Amino acid sequence: MSMRFGALLLACAALNAQGQPTGRGVNFYSLEKEAALGAQLAGEVHRKTAAIASAAVHDYVARLGARLIAQIPETGFTFIFTVVAEDMDSGIHEPLALPGGYIFVPASLFLAARNEAEFAGMLAHSIAHVAARHSTRLATRTDLAKIASEQVASTGGRTGDAVKQGAGLAVPLGFLQVQRTFELEADSLAIRMMAGAGCDPDALVRYIGRVQAPPDATGSKVFSPLPDRDQRITAMQHAIGNLPARAYSSGEEFPPIQDEVRRLVP
Repeated sequence: MSMRFGALLLACAALNAQGQPTGRGVNFYSLEKEAALGAQLAGEVHRKTAAIASAAVHDYVARLGARLIAQIPETGFTFIFTVVAEDMDSGIHEPLALPGGYIFVPASLFLAARNEAEFAGMLAHSIAHVAARHSTRLATRTDLAKIASEQVASTGGRTGDAVKQGAGLAVPLGFLQVQRTFELEADSLAIRMMAGAGCDPDALVRYIGRVQAPPDATGSKVFSPLPDRDQRITAMQHAIGNLPARAYSSGEEFPPIQDEVRRLVP
């Protein structure tokens, strides 16, 4: 191991050991660079998707999103919500959260949610990913992995080949573990956002419990970016248990909006 690579690993370990709060930690991207990256990616998504042609639907999502965003500290980003016909995550219908605050909400989420609170939970989850800067934090780890790969590539002989093979498997598995950690972070923040916005946080628990499939016997859990369903539920229930008791709104505006989406999307 080179001195440069060893120092890099020690620096990363030290930063991780500090227990940085959500949204902080190792990140090579400034807020300006992150916003610019998000705008570029959002442009690509717009070209490949069809927005729902309903001002009422878009207005509803924008207002609900604003209620949820108001529960977290200022992020430095301007959130822009777009409801699209395409489902970019057919498993649990999670909105696509891009860096800088661009969030694409699939129409399928309206149809899968049984009430406003369930819908708000998934919307809050996507907002949490942006607020915690998960995309650029993961991209930073990719950059660090590239530096590590350059160092590994300079190792010769059988030892070098073995190291390269091990790194080839460890890096993607490590990224998946990070993604699962980020999902749990987003769940926890979403729970707090929901409660603060007057939406029953138990609804997110019910939604995930209903739509996320349990891992099968083939061991697919190891290669999934999502945490184990039961692990997610337990973590969310723990977070809810720490919230003060309060009454939550019924979300009477959601059913007619849901009907509007159902009318527009076959």
